[in-house]
Amino acid sequence: MFTDFHCALTWLKDKHIIKKAAVAAAHDIDVLTSVVSARREGILDAVLIGDAGKIRSYLEQLGEKTDQWEIVDEQNEVQAARHTAVLVAEKKVDMPMKGLLQTSTFLKALLDKSLGLIAENGLISQITVFHYPQASRLMLVTDCAINVAPDYSKKLKIMQNAVSLCHKLGIDKPKVAVIAPLELVNPDIQATSDAAMLTLANMRGQIKNCIVDGPLGFDNAVSLAAARHKGIESKVAGYADILLMPDLGAGNILDKSLRYFAGYQTAGVVAGGKVPIIATSRSDSAENKLNSIVLSVLQSL
Repeated sequence: MFTDFHCALTWLKDKHIIKKAAVAAAHDIDVLTSVVSARREGILDAVLIGDAGKIRSYLEQLGEKTDQWEIVDEQNEVQAARHTAVLVAEKKVDMPMKGLLQTSTFLKALLDKSLGLIAENGLISQITVFHYPQASRLMLVTDCAINVAPDYSKKLKIMQNAVSLCHKLGIDKPKVAVIAPLELVNPDIQATSDAAMLTLANMRGQIKNCIVDGPLGFDNAVSLAAARHKGIESKVAGYADILLMPDLGAGNILDKSLRYFAGYQTAGVVAGGKVPIIATSRSDSAENKLNSIVLSVLQSL
């Protein structure tokens, strides 16, 4: 089991695993810093699509020789996203990476049905992975950026995407906490009903390869002391690997709180497609973008 991002990076290097990404709107210093770092670590090669002048300028600032990089001059972000998606569909690269452009523009290109990058009945979802230093382990929060108000069926697919990523991280039977405002089922709060149904489906063997419990409040999902104080007996409470959020608003706020309040290292990936999708926030640090590359390379295996 990988306990942090550096551990995962070291494993990839030891296995001599290298993948190739197409970066849409690559003219951003933090994006290029992460891509250059990944290339120097020997885990990634890349096609850089965007404002060629800015890309070359930033590469030079980073001490790179620009003639050693594949650069495509495309200053229109819609066309840059389209070019990226086509390269992935034609299997000329292994995965797409979002640069300095809107997430909606980036994903719209990838979701074009004619390219076949998403399974017919599939659902893509965003997963934020963070290093939880107090427990020396990685944890997942989902969905923080794509599915706005998922119903039961979508939450099931979002959960399955996160469970699959956990397996890549070496967590054989991840514990899933289905988060809600309170621990009791309240018909007026749909998140509690969804959580109870997911838990029951898991108990009956309809959801496999994980342990699910909910509804759980955020406090007792992550704190064993809080769970015990409330008299909650659970294999998940205090030990959660995955925090399945009730909606995008809650997930997005928690995602940003982990970075800006707690200062945790994070990675943002998109799961559920036929290939990993590196889709970090434009405000993410170069370090967090590198973490996202590491996990996406791992996810592709």
